[in-house]
Amino acid sequence: MTESKKIYERCEELLASVLGLALHFLETLHFNRKNPQQLFSVCLYARLLELATACKALLEKNAMVGIPILLRSMFEADIDLTNLMKCPDYYKRMHASFLEQKLRFTNEAASSRPSRFFAEIRTIRNPKKDICEIQAERDQLIAEKNGPITIRCRAEFASKLDEYLSIYNILCLDTHNNIHSLEEWHIQKLAAEDCQVVVFKQSKANIVPELIYISRILLIQTKSLADFLGTTDIEFDKYFIELQELEVSATGDQKE
Repeated sequence: MTESKKIYERCEELLASVLGLALHFLETLHFNRKNPQQLFSVCLYARLLELATACKALLEKNAMVGIPILLRSMFEADIDLTNLMKCPDYYKRMHASFLEQKLRFTNEAASSRPSRFFAEIRTIRNPKKDICEIQAERDQLIAEKNGPITIRCRAEFASKLDEYLSIYNILCLDTHNNIHSLEEWHIQKLAAEDCQVVVFKQSKANIVPELIYISRILLIQTKSLADFLGTTDIEFDKYFIELQELEVSATGDQKE
């Protein structure tokens, strides 16, 4: 067995182990459902757990092209969870971001030449009236200094600007089907100046950095949420030791 394959198998084992820990933690968690900070923190954690589980399912089906796309969503949930646990009113910024998107959607529905998909909406709603209500709610949040912020600002507030400028932007290539991503995943070189288009051919060893990052996000946020909610009966050390050893091994394997 090659060293790369050994590292991949360790990644797979760690992900399964961390997923088991996270699911048990969520099922036994106690929190105040009437406290928006706690409620939406747990919701974001649940989203991280489902996304990581989806990544594992894709891995088992050898449909790995979807993993970076889901990981991009995990990164966004990760920084929002960090920010929400740090700032009790951060959920209001999340709501303001939703209102900003809803406003763009409603403006399109109210336009003189709307998409045909808005036809039914216009029969049951008054988009122009909705626009005024949405704007008023959004503007109130802005006045309270809880307006929408960009993904870059969210990352910076979570102290993850470096990850945003590097890892996140790379993940965007796969999410947007960038030409580099298409070449990497679906073009296999043959003879000189010849190639073929392939599917389900990516080596699992090539997805090791993504698998480690998935486990890292979920493990760190499990520990962070446990600390935030005062849960102290979980032994995290063995998971972090394995994660650190795996990161060292993977880095050494890439250099060889």
